[in-house]
Amino acid sequence: MKTSSISTLAIINATRETRVSLQAKLVEAQKESSTGRYADVGLTLGYLTQRTVSLRQDLERAQTFKDSNTVAASRLELTQSTLDGVASAADEFLKTLMAARASPSAAGTAITDAKNKLTSLEAALNTTVNGTHIFAGVNTDVKPITTYFGTPASAAQTAVAAAFTTAFGVAQSDPGVENISAADMNTFLDGAFSTLFDNANWTTTWSSASDQNITSRISTNERIETSTNANADPFRALASAYTMIADLGIADLSPEAYQAVLDKAIEVVGQVTSDLTQLRAGLGTAQERIKAANDRMDIQKSLLTEHIQQLEGVDTYEATAKVNSLLVQIETAYALTARLQNLSLLNHI
Repeated sequence: MKTSSISTLAIINATRETRVSLQAKLVEAQKESSTGRYADVGLTLGYLTQRTVSLRQDLERAQTFKDSNTVAASRLELTQSTLDGVASAADEFLKTLMAARASPSAAGTAITDAKNKLTSLEAALNTTVNGTHIFAGVNTDVKPITTYFGTPASAAQTAVAAAFTTAFGVAQSDPGVENISAADMNTFLDGAFSTLFDNANWTTTWSSASDQNITSRISTNERIETSTNANADPFRALASAYTMIADLGIADLSPEAYQAVLDKAIEVVGQVTSDLTQLRAGLGTAQERIKAANDRMDIQKSLLTEHIQQLEGVDTYEATAKVNSLLVQIETAYALTARLQNLSLLNHI
């Protein structure tokens, strides 16, 4: 007669298998309790798994847009802050010009301020974030603006000196500049000098920035410019105003020519103030569009998360109760096994 199926060893092995099964179920239940979703989504949902995978891909895409928008928004915020400083410096310089125009004895102060402001403008346009130049257009790895007052003389300073000498037959530091008439100075400022700051000459002697700004895809079907560059009109005009005061020898000019230079500088800086406002307004529009896109993305993420939860989600209270129930069953199984192991015929002899 075969009795192995009712032997003590067989019963102990059966309880062991039960414990293993219960422990496997416990692991799944604990995972569902902690994550709030099925332990094995594919096994539970079957053909609906494709739907939840698609929803999760859409959710990841929305988050990717938000992450890239954060980078673009940070770049725009820093750009706006830098432009605010540039605009403030221009306003201060305009006050300096007004004072110098009213009092020719303040020419030295105007020259010093112009040099300082030009240096500050160069530093602002060379602003970097994590090694990326924010005013370089798409050439983010290239320093946009060269230093005007350098050793040796920069290409920009050399070009200004050559244009001045060609126009008047003397260098800026030559005493002969006092013979330059206001008419001749106006002709020079509106002609040869102004040409030095057109886009072609600017990108040859001053700037290595690209005219093409950075564009960012802020949503599935929306792409916008999220930067500006050092070749923009306000920067070139402001550099010309600083340069004409700092490097045209205005302290030795005749009173008439001196007034001509001051008047031209005041005119240029006044226009720059307006142009900078328009430039900042355009960047502000980009900031608003990013914010609106992020708001839409948040709504989309909320809806996607809700749909995913409906497919994959479990009742956490039920999962917790299941964990507790399985723990009780496992403890019972261990207790039963311990009692079976203590069974012996010797106890009954």
